[in-house]
Amino acid sequence: MAETNTNAGTQADTAVRHPVWRGWQPVAGLWFGADWLAPERRAERILQAWRMGCRAWRFDDGDVLCFDQVRPMQCSEAAGVPLCRIGAHGLYAGPLTADELAALAPADVQLVVGGRLQPLHFAQAQALDPSLVIDIDDYALHDTYDGRLSLRPTRHDRLAGKRVREVLGDRIPPPSKEQGEFLRRARGGAGADAPPSLRERVTGTRDGMADWLLRRFPGLSGEPAQARGGHAGTQARNGAAATLRARSAPRAPQAWRSALVRFAMASRASKLIGMRQGAYLRRMMAQFEKGDLGEALRNALPIDGRGDSLGQAFGTPGRRGDLSLGGERQAATDINLGDYEREHLRKLYRQAFDKLDRQGQIDEAVFVLAELLNARQEALDYLVRHQRHAQAAELALSWDMPAETIIRLLMLSGDSERAILVARRDNAFAAAIAMLEKDHPEHARRLRGEWGQALVERGQWLAAVDAVWPEPELREQAGRWLLAAEAAGDELSARALVQRATLLPDTIERYAERIATLADPASPPLPRAALAEALLAAKSSGKAVRMLATRVLPALAADRAACANALDRQHLERLLKLSGDPWLRADLPAWGVPAVAGRKLWESQGEQRWQAPAAGLHTAHDVVAIGEGRYLAALGEAGVAVIDRHGRSVRRYAVPAYKLAIADSLQVALAIAPREAVSRIARLDLAHHEIADLGVMPIQFAADRYDGIAWSLVSNDRLLVVDAARPALDVLWSVSEPNSRVIAAEYFAADELFLIQDARGASCWHYRLPRRSLRSRDAVPESLEQRLRLHPITGAQLLDVSADDDGMRLAYSWSNYRRSVQLSAHALGKLRDCSIKSLANGFLVGLYGEEAMRFHLVRFNDAASLAAIDWPYGASVSLREQDGRLLLYDDQGRVLDIDTQRTQVHGLSLL
Repeated sequence: MAETNTNAGTQADTAVRHPVWRGWQPVAGLWFGADWLAPERRAERILQAWRMGCRAWRFDDGDVLCFDQVRPMQCSEAAGVPLCRIGAHGLYAGPLTADELAALAPADVQLVVGGRLQPLHFAQAQALDPSLVIDIDDYALHDTYDGRLSLRPTRHDRLAGKRVREVLGDRIPPPSKEQGEFLRRARGGAGADAPPSLRERVTGTRDGMADWLLRRFPGLSGEPAQARGGHAGTQARNGAAATLRARSAPRAPQAWRSALVRFAMASRASKLIGMRQGAYLRRMMAQFEKGDLGEALRNALPIDGRGDSLGQAFGTPGRRGDLSLGGERQAATDINLGDYEREHLRKLYRQAFDKLDRQGQIDEAVFVLAELLNARQEALDYLVRHQRHAQAAELALSWDMPAETIIRLLMLSGDSERAILVARRDNAFAAAIAMLEKDHPEHARRLRGEWGQALVERGQWLAAVDAVWPEPELREQAGRWLLAAEAAGDELSARALVQRATLLPDTIERYAERIATLADPASPPLPRAALAEALLAAKSSGKAVRMLATRVLPALAADRAACANALDRQHLERLLKLSGDPWLRADLPAWGVPAVAGRKLWESQGEQRWQAPAAGLHTAHDVVAIGEGRYLAALGEAGVAVIDRHGRSVRRYAVPAYKLAIADSLQVALAIAPREAVSRIARLDLAHHEIADLGVMPIQFAADRYDGIAWSLVSNDRLLVVDAARPALDVLWSVSEPNSRVIAAEYFAADELFLIQDARGASCWHYRLPRRSLRSRDAVPESLEQRLRLHPITGAQLLDVSADDDGMRLAYSWSNYRRSVQLSAHALGKLRDCSIKSLANGFLVGLYGEEAMRFHLVRFNDAASLAAIDWPYGASVSLREQDGRLLLYDDQGRVLDIDTQRTQVHGLSLL
């Protein structure tokens, strides 16, 4: 605490006979004189005497501590000079007589100095905050976990769409028994082997004759040649234009021609799929041609499906119980018709749609488009045209349409909350705003504000500023975000300087000192390199931007000559052109662009040999690099620490953590602490040093990286993506299989893989990011599960491992090639065990001997060992893979940081 320059008041002429209190007194405060106590000692005594409700002030002559309520105490044992109240005249250092009190002027405190009163006024003092002198950086403070709190149920249905029956309600009749019979026959093959009856044989003979007539005389169908698949020759080719005829009045199709086509299609269907299904097809077409659309739609067969087929359906289709639309496109059995038959059905369905549309039967018309013709986007457009935005939104969610389409429909339906959830899940704000900006600017403005907030929650402050800047009313908020970015770290602050020069050039003069530091070649090069990247990406070349380029270019060139940045000659020329300074161009020498040392580890040849660093003082449960030579370490119940490149703690977060999930921006992280059946989750804002408790939930597996909002995990055998930026932990995406277990999961930068066990056996589910599209779903033999590793290149990778005292041999097959590598166990002692961890480009193979351990980085493509890392015996080593680096750390405080872009290694010990 610093001394103040307040006036202590003037010495009164009143003499005091009793200058101090004696014995037990009701003390209301204490005085700590500056003449006998230094500021640090006074602060210590104030802390010792502090109670709830106390207040303190500092004068030039000392400090005053006032109690909320009087305290009886022995005055000779008090930590300071006791102050007691006398009536309403304030605090007094000694008892006064009536004459002495009458001669006093009003004051807050009356001290006795040299036998005379000295009045003090709080208005002339500085209020003190004793908490500022307490250094708690090295202490982890924990909130106790209340086990009485019930586990909050996971909200998993907010983005689940609805089928059309749920949307339309009573407009669609309930399902009938025939619908269940249809599904049973189609999947179970009921009736496929039963012999046809006499009536069915006679009908089949008739249909066969009709088919023969149409093949012999195609004109009998009454359709133009093009409708019959183009068997007739084309006319008027090569410039011989046909003369346009007068449009004739529409004629109704002749009944005998329609029947002939119907019989022929039934005959062809019978040859392909069986007589009973042919008869079913004939009855269905008759219902369409008679105009009995109510029954026809319930018996119609979907065509043009885009889902995978489970093969030919040999059962007889059954009547639908309702006209409800299916949800997601799923694999199903198919009735195999020829091209001509499919085209005829497509024509019937289109005619039915046109008729239903003219009659205003919108629900039935949507059913034809979506379920029979599988024209789902057209169905959504049709609903929007009829102002049925809510129904369209529910169907779009159910069908997993593009995110921007779902967002637009939800916004138009008034469901902005779910629209924002979809946008946060898929980061689809930009595309949705572009769709809404012209016709619905109010919705676009709402989304733009939410977009900026979502980017801030991801730790992307500069991107948030760019997102909201087009809206003038949001620019004040953008300015606050820009200030936050400037305070978030040296590299981000340098990037923010370029954005300020672009958007607020009039304010750049206030940052002259910061610019001068960046322009100094003796200053750290990393912030300057970040500024150069921002200048190269700048969309503006205004005066302030040109000034920045001019000031920092000489230092950037010096950094490049010393291999302190990765700028090439073209980058330097672009910066010189951006500066537009002819004098700078004349003064600059030729660019010195020496080759940057090192090459990418995964592209290198030969085996590197590295050693683990010395042991530290703390157990590293998890470690992640957060840029600028800093690391975030999970220390268990001791909290989370920011570590510098020398292993020293520079900041603590008082929240227990055994696992970390880092955002792509490196400015936000999740701290996960398992607690028996559930895990406690906290969100750490690394820029503003804030902690937000997100609650608890059961977690089996979880990704160690996320985009700042959407976090992937497995909970209760369900694959989930939750909104980890807010305490609600809204589920943004989920998949589960009934009666199944998730027995393994691997999360990579662009892939997520899961090993699922159910009654049929195990299978590997492979999802591709960022849309989480299912890339493959392969069955895994149960006998091979122990030899499998989930790998992003091949999915379920089968490994052959054999080990002896000399080492371990790893072999696997890939793309019709057999790969193998022999890893030596020399100097490890007798080999006891081995481990294999999948990486994006290969494997980390661990050999555990009786005397030491060794880890090999093995490239996937050719099984070459690129690095061997020796590690002391007995440590429990873990691995984290980040973009451009690998981190190995153990329970004895060792951390080895491998830069895979430049094949450089940095070791540190947690101190």
